[in-house]
Amino acid sequence: MKRFLVTILTLSALIPALNQSLADGHVPAPNPAMTISGEVKRPLKLSAEDLARLQSVEIQLNEVSRDGKFHGVYLHRAVPLRTLLDMAEIVKQDQPFNKQIDLAIRVTDATGQQVVLSWGEIYYRNAAEVAIAFAAAPVKPMMAEGRCQKCHGPEIYRQSLEQYERPAGLPKLLIRSDFYTDRCLENVTRIEVIDLHPDIRVDRSVKLQSDGFLVTGAVDKELRVSDLEDYPALEMSKKVVGVHMGYHGLHRYEGVSLAKVLEAAGAGNDLTKVAIISAPDGYRALFSFGELFQSFSGRRIMIAANDNGRPLKDRRGGKYRIIVPEELVDDRDVQAIDRIEVIDLKSKPKLSIIGVGPGDTDLITLEAIGALARADAVVAPADIVKRFATYLGDKPVLFDPLKLINHMFRKQHPDLDPAEADSLCAQQREEGVAKIRQALDRGQNVAFLDWGDPMLYGSSRWIRAFFSDDQLETIPALSAFNVGNAMIQRDIGAGGSIVITVPSGLKDNPELLAALAESGDTLAIFMGLKEFQNMRPLFDRYYPADTPVNLVYSAGIVGSERLVRTTLMDAETRLNADPEKFLGLIYMGPRLNVRFGECR
Repeated sequence: MKRFLVTILTLSALIPALNQSLADGHVPAPNPAMTISGEVKRPLKLSAEDLARLQSVEIQLNEVSRDGKFHGVYLHRAVPLRTLLDMAEIVKQDQPFNKQIDLAIRVTDATGQQVVLSWGEIYYRNAAEVAIAFAAAPVKPMMAEGRCQKCHGPEIYRQSLEQYERPAGLPKLLIRSDFYTDRCLENVTRIEVIDLHPDIRVDRSVKLQSDGFLVTGAVDKELRVSDLEDYPALEMSKKVVGVHMGYHGLHRYEGVSLAKVLEAAGAGNDLTKVAIISAPDGYRALFSFGELFQSFSGRRIMIAANDNGRPLKDRRGGKYRIIVPEELVDDRDVQAIDRIEVIDLKSKPKLSIIGVGPGDTDLITLEAIGALARADAVVAPADIVKRFATYLGDKPVLFDPLKLINHMFRKQHPDLDPAEADSLCAQQREEGVAKIRQALDRGQNVAFLDWGDPMLYGSSRWIRAFFSDDQLETIPALSAFNVGNAMIQRDIGAGGSIVITVPSGLKDNPELLAALAESGDTLAIFMGLKEFQNMRPLFDRYYPADTPVNLVYSAGIVGSERLVRTTLMDAETRLNADPEKFLGLIYMGPRLNVRFGECR
């Protein structure tokens, strides 16, 4: 990860009070940490201490939620969220629409509460408008309680005064442009960049023409809008500045509030919802319901029908256009809008089966790191917990699933006969599953960590029987097979087939082995080190004694990896001489001698 050279800004005259308050106990501990994941190149894990090393701004908020409740006045030190997202480096994966204005940012706190922001409200306004606080101090009124009593009874003023004593939960999301502070989540645990991959075809050759638009998606009723007469009229001026084209004048627009149209469709005002607004050529922009409904400026985001007194339908760009008056550039001013789709991005808790690779931590994928960042609790073997402690932080470990594999459970309980051991193992599995369900019911994501690729002879197979497909997600990973191939450095496919199996698969299907031997295709055997001696007669039946055999030990664990090139004749001797009897793969077939580019 790149290192960043940063400077802490000097704060204003209120800084002494803030410093004193921090000294009095408002400085957060290094944990908990906040993660940034999703559509980013560099998933981040940041503590309050990490944030304090970055360039900061001073933000005061008078906190009142939309139910009218007062939650205190705080002076914060905060880092612009844009700075953190730039550090993580947002990236869109190979899409015909490469602008980032249709991305969403989902923020989750320690209780599972979520809010969603648009990429545009973070990047097309001044950076300090949206920030993450790492320190906070209450700004208390200067009057004494005795003065309050002159105007109010204790039942009125005492509750408000108590809010000034409430410590703020950090890290904390701050949005200065919101009138109500419902989106200012405390104890933020994760921030996710989301690409919705909307089903919108991009074709810039399509004419920008539309006589109306459809409001659809997560609404009570679909609306087909072809005139705006039923909505309160709205007028405003905008300084039109394009990203590439520069200043294009001062324009006076007439239309209606986008929020009013969404209200008419029964879209609600949930802070996890977004609206994607698109044109016939596939150009689109995303708006969060928070920016539309939580601030006065959001109510001014409009569907315009006239520009400087002339109907837009008389110009290039369709009948209606989105206008965002307070935005620094006009990138989200979608022309010829023909569709507004409402989507709820509130995530449901998931059990994520995550492959962490065959050994060393540098073999974990970025997708797996992102999934770990989303997790609130972990199910993992002790070795994985130790190796990947940097990514897991202080997430609670519910249990060790490797101990609940039947044959391993029997080893741990040699005093029990197999039937008793299996029964006890099944009971402990149920107890483990109950812990996962309890976490999911609390709105927590649970990560079930498995070695290698969990879909390739993974040890997580048993857990899947207890959960439905919509409760599960699988994060793929490198397998020992991938690492073994790299160690062998031979053209093991050579244009033919590679068959991956376990010993039982060959014992139950000797015809497969016969066909492989005849075709010369490559055989890769998992969990076969102990079984080789028993299977030797079967191999000898179909393969000549000089058939190449490669033994790959501890693939993916630097310092323990070993590759033994031998033949069927000598393989058993080599296997018996090696102390490792579990972490290994057996490759067999004539193509193990074929270097890349050689003709056969």
